[in-house]
Amino acid sequence: MKGKDSILAGALLLTATNLFLRLISILFNVFLTDRIGAAGLGLLQLISTVSVFALLIGSSGVRVAAMFLSAEEFGHRRPEGVRAAMTACLRYGLLLSTAVGFAVFLLGDHIALHWLRDIRAGLSIRCVGLFLPFTCLCGIMTGYYTACSRIRQLVVIEIAERLVSLALTVALLFIWAKEDSEKACCAIILGSSLGAMADFFLLYGSYRRDMRQVKENKTLPMRARLFRLCVPLALNDYLRSGLNTVEQLLIPYGLARYGGSTQEAMAAYGTVQAMVFPILMFPAAVLYSLSDLLVPELSTARATKRKLRIADLTNKCLRLCLLFASAVGGFLFVCGKELGLRIYGSEDAGHYLRIFAPMVLMLYLDAIVDGMLKGLAEQVSCVRYNTLTNAMDVVLLYVLLPRYGIQGYIFTFLLTHAVNLWLSLRKLMAVSLCRPKAKELIPCFLCLPLSVLLSHGLPEGFLRGLGFLLFLLSSATVTEALLPQDRRWLKSLIHRAR
Repeated sequence: MKGKDSILAGALLLTATNLFLRLISILFNVFLTDRIGAAGLGLLQLISTVSVFALLIGSSGVRVAAMFLSAEEFGHRRPEGVRAAMTACLRYGLLLSTAVGFAVFLLGDHIALHWLRDIRAGLSIRCVGLFLPFTCLCGIMTGYYTACSRIRQLVVIEIAERLVSLALTVALLFIWAKEDSEKACCAIILGSSLGAMADFFLLYGSYRRDMRQVKENKTLPMRARLFRLCVPLALNDYLRSGLNTVEQLLIPYGLARYGGSTQEAMAAYGTVQAMVFPILMFPAAVLYSLSDLLVPELSTARATKRKLRIADLTNKCLRLCLLFASAVGGFLFVCGKELGLRIYGSEDAGHYLRIFAPMVLMLYLDAIVDGMLKGLAEQVSCVRYNTLTNAMDVVLLYVLLPRYGIQGYIFTFLLTHAVNLWLSLRKLMAVSLCRPKAKELIPCFLCLPLSVLLSHGLPEGFLRGLGFLLFLLSSATVTEALLPQDRRWLKSLIHRAR
């Protein structure tokens, strides 16, 4: 029980931190919208896509390897093994990230001109390459702290790092960049990179103090174990990130070919990616933490062959996730226009938020299903489905965007995510032996449209959203979409957390 309490407490702490950091990001995006506009946000999003791709190549699975090897050595109570694992991971990460960062720095203008089709991105990309080693090494250190369950210390340092990054970015925007879009994007990248560098030094200094009394053991075969972990992880990351990068680069390119100017395409891309999606996925932090919590729970049940426990937990999580997604999706649909205007002062953001709001059911279910599949040792299936749908994204965006514009993007997003969810759900039903009953699921699906219709008679704005939530809770209770045992289970989780 004690172990479970610590896992749940860690999950709740990470949830609160994630929600806090996402809220800061949304507020910062509001500031950036006023400062550089939707087109500037679109350019920044493309630069971030290249940055993420460079980070994955520069780290090549070493963060997960550091977490796994450190956790293994901690489990065997071998502090010298932890030091050997971290030494191997840091050397590997430093060598690889330096090489990749040097290449990105040299090719900055080429990438900006031929990949992003905007030479203004060159300065920012060179900045990404210059600070890439610190970003990669920072990821390795977070893997170590996660492995030894020092979540609180990690959370405090990460929050401090984010606040320092934002302060540096704002200072650079006002003092150096001013109204220049090229310098503004570089200031944002530079502020984030300097924050990551400070984060690494803080984490590494604390790690060195941990290892002060630990003797180095050079006889442990750590390099072989490291490469056995990193090679498959790296290949998977290369494939998925490569497809995702191509997908993100195709969106503004295809929108521009549809008939608008490059500036208009960047504005539409920035509105959807940097304004709509952060709001859409903000409440999902709860699900991602619950998903992490389900992995050890289902793994234990699978190891002890408790099939009824697996089926019951799967059924319960699917129904509760569906209700949670209905509440979020319905609220965003009812209040989408108001949220877009109040947060960003943009009617376009509110319009797209209402379009994507119904897809919350699909996105949130997919998140929880992925977590359950990982707990049931079906990670390979998740990778296979994600790779397949990413490839579908690339093909469909290339074909549909020049012909149908943003409608082609919305259709592609809906289709590929629906395919991913269907494949994942089918796999989950097969391995968990869960057979949800129609009388339990039908009320979950009926409560959403019924509550939206009932709230339609209320005044527009957040009052209508509050009315929707009250109607949804009432209808879920009356139709028994939310069962008494579900309420008892949720109360027990809260009690365990306390």
